[in-house]
Amino acid sequence: MSSLTGIDESLQYPVARRDESIVDDYHGFKIPDPYRWLEDPDAEEVKDFVQKQAELTDSVLNKCDVRDRLREKITKLSDSPRYDAPFKRGNKYFYFHNTGLQPQSVLYVQDSLDAEAKVLLDPNTLSEDGTVAITTVSVSEDAKYLAYALSNSGSDWVTIKLMRIEDHIVEADTLSWAKFTSITWTHDSKGFFYSRYPAPKDGKAVDAGIETDSSLYHEFYYHFLGTEQSEDILCWKDPEHPKYTFSGHVTEDGQYLVMYIRENFDQVNKVYYYDLSALPEGLEGFRKSNGLLPFVKLIDRFDAQYEVVANDDSVFTFRTSKDAPKYKIVRVDLREPNNWSEVVAEAERDMLESASAANFNQMILSYLSDVKYVLQIRDLKTGSLLHQLPIEIGSVNAKSVRRDDSVVFISFTSFLTPGIIYQCNLKTESPEMKIFRETSVPGFDRSEFHVHQVFVPSKDGSTKIPMFIVAKKNIKLDGSHPCLLYGYGGFNASITPSFSVSRTVLMRHLGAVFCIANIRGGGEYGEEWHKDGALAKKQNCFDDFISASEYLISAGYTQSRKLCIEGESNGGLLVGACINQRPDLFGCALAHVGVMDMLRLHKFTIGHAGFSEYGCPEKKEEFDWLIKYSPLHNVRRPWEQDPDKPSQYPATLLLTADHDDRVVPLHSLKLLATMQYVLCTSLENSPQTNPILGRIECKAGHGAGRPTQKMIDEAADCYGFMAKMLGASWIE
Repeated sequence: MSSLTGIDESLQYPVARRDESIVDDYHGFKIPDPYRWLEDPDAEEVKDFVQKQAELTDSVLNKCDVRDRLREKITKLSDSPRYDAPFKRGNKYFYFHNTGLQPQSVLYVQDSLDAEAKVLLDPNTLSEDGTVAITTVSVSEDAKYLAYALSNSGSDWVTIKLMRIEDHIVEADTLSWAKFTSITWTHDSKGFFYSRYPAPKDGKAVDAGIETDSSLYHEFYYHFLGTEQSEDILCWKDPEHPKYTFSGHVTEDGQYLVMYIRENFDQVNKVYYYDLSALPEGLEGFRKSNGLLPFVKLIDRFDAQYEVVANDDSVFTFRTSKDAPKYKIVRVDLREPNNWSEVVAEAERDMLESASAANFNQMILSYLSDVKYVLQIRDLKTGSLLHQLPIEIGSVNAKSVRRDDSVVFISFTSFLTPGIIYQCNLKTESPEMKIFRETSVPGFDRSEFHVHQVFVPSKDGSTKIPMFIVAKKNIKLDGSHPCLLYGYGGFNASITPSFSVSRTVLMRHLGAVFCIANIRGGGEYGEEWHKDGALAKKQNCFDDFISASEYLISAGYTQSRKLCIEGESNGGLLVGACINQRPDLFGCALAHVGVMDMLRLHKFTIGHAGFSEYGCPEKKEEFDWLIKYSPLHNVRRPWEQDPDKPSQYPATLLLTADHDDRVVPLHSLKLLATMQYVLCTSLENSPQTNPILGRIECKAGHGAGRPTQKMIDEAADCYGFMAKMLGASWIE
C-alpha cells in the first residue's frame, strides 16, 4: 500500500474547516454537508483553500520528472498548421485557421477558394493571454456583415459583436448576457435572432463565469443592425417555464423562422415556427406591436428530437427520434401538421448521427456503425440511396454545405490522422472524396501504431461495450504497459476516434496504451443506448467502465497499478464514482470538471438541466438513485471495507477551473476536501499514501475556448502526474 517512489509519502494536506452543523434532510435521511462553505467562490476562506491546494499540487508536480519533457514534445508536435472546413456565404468563403501555437484560431475570408485569404477576425488581439475566444460566427446572406460571439475565460456567457466585412470595421452594436445562443440572420440582412438571459437585477456587477446563480428565464430576441440592445424585439419568452431555453434558425429560403425549445439537456425538443413573409411591414413594423411573435406550435411536447433538414415552401424534412431511437428522416406539410410521412426508415443497428441538404435535391446522411462513420448520399425527396462515400475509421467532425451547394467540405480526423478536409463534388456521376487540405504533424509516423476495436462483455453479461485500443505495433501483452482509459457515457454524446497530440506522445515516449470505452449513456447506438445509462440505470455506466478496465488487465495490456482512468464533466463523475466503487482497480485517476455533488447540482447555473440525465434529489425515488453513486457522498476507506484485502485510493488529480459556469468548481473542491479528510487528515499514519490533489485553472471554463498554451500545460501536468504515479519511464 505504499505509494510510488519519488513523492513524499507524508504530504501535508491543508486543513479545511468542517462545519458539522450543516445537515440536510432528504426524505428522512440526514445528509451532512460540512464543506458547504466551499460553494461561495468570492469568500476569502475559499480563496485561501484554493491557494493552499494549488501550492501543494505544484510541489508534487514539480517532482514529476517527465512533465517538462512532455510539455516540450507536445509543444513541438502542436506547432503545425490546422484548418477548419471553409463555408460559403454570398460570394465569399470563410474558414478558421491556426498556424500551430496561436492561442485561438483566426477567422479568414477569401473571394474564392483560389483567392488570397485575408484575416477577418483575430481573437488573439482581444486579450493579452489568449483567453477571449470566438464561440459562434454567423455571416449575413449578402456577406456584408459578420455577427460573432465572444467568451471570456471560458465562460458560457458571451457578448455578441458585429463587423462590417468589407473594411473590417467593428460596429458599436454590443449584445450582453447571451448564453446558449445561436445567431441566425433574416435574409434582408437587416438583423439577426439570438437568445439571452435577463441582466442581473439592480445593475449588479458580476464577473460573468464565476457566479453560481441558476440560469433561468431564457428569452429569444431580434436585433436590428445599428441599434441599442434595449431596442431589440423580444420575440418569445415563457415565464411559466423558467428552465426552458430557446434557439432559432431562419430556413435557407428565408421564409420561415424555426424555434427549438428545450427544457434540459435531454435530446428532446419542441418545434415552433413563424412565416416571416406574413409580416406586411417586416420586423420593423412588428416592433410597434409590443407583443411576442405569434409562433405556430408544430410540436408542442417533449417526446423526441426534431431537427430541420430542409424545406420546400411549407413542406419540411426533419431528422427525428420519434418512434425511432436510432433516428430516421420524416416529412410534413405545415398545412397538414398531423400527416407525417417516412422518407428514410430507422436503421436496424446504425445510428443516424446527422443529415444535411445539399446539391439542391440531395442529402448527406452520416451514420455511426459500431462507432465508425458511414456517409451516404440520398435523394432528398424519395430517400433512395445514391452513393456511399468511402471513409476510413475515424470521425466526421463537420460537413460544410448548404442546399444550393454542389460542393461539400468534410472535416475528418482519426486516432492516426491529425486532420483532413475532403472536397466532394456531388454533381459528378461518382462523387469522390478529394483531399482539399491536410494537417501534417512533423515527427509523427502513423505506421508505428495500431488501432484495434474490441467488444467487452459488461457486468450484465448481455451487453457488449465497444472499446478502441491504440498502441505501438506488436507490443507484448504481458501486463507491463502504462494504460490510459478514457470514458464519458452521458447525455447521448458519442465519443468517436480523434487525433490527440498529447496522447500520441504518451504512446510514443511512455510506451502507453490509449483506450476509449464507448459505455452506455452515450449516443453511439442511439437513444436506447443513452437511456440504458441514465436515471435509474446510471450504474450501468460505471459497470461498463469497470468491465473495460478489467478486460485491459485480463488481456495483458496493463495491470491495476499501471492503469489510469480519465474523464471530463459527466466523465469526471464517471471517474469519481469508479474510484469510490473499485479503488483497487486503478493506479491513477484524472477527473476533469466533474459533476461530484449529485444532491446539489441543480442549485447552480445550468445544473438543473441535468434532471433528465440524473434525476432530481427532491424526489424520493430519484434521491435513492443519486445517493448510491454521488462521488461526494460515497468516499470510503477501502482498508476498512475489506480488511483482508489491503488497498487505498489511486493517486487522484481533480481538475476544475474558476470560470467553469457549466459544472461549477465547488463540485471538485468539496470532493477534494472530503477525500483528503476521510482518507488522510482524519487519521494518524493513514494507509492512504497515494496523493489526492486538485488543479484549479485560472481564467478558464468548462473546456471550450481554452487557449493552446493552457491546453498544453494541462496535458503536461496531467500526464506528467500519471507517468510518475504509474512508474512510466521516458523512451526517446
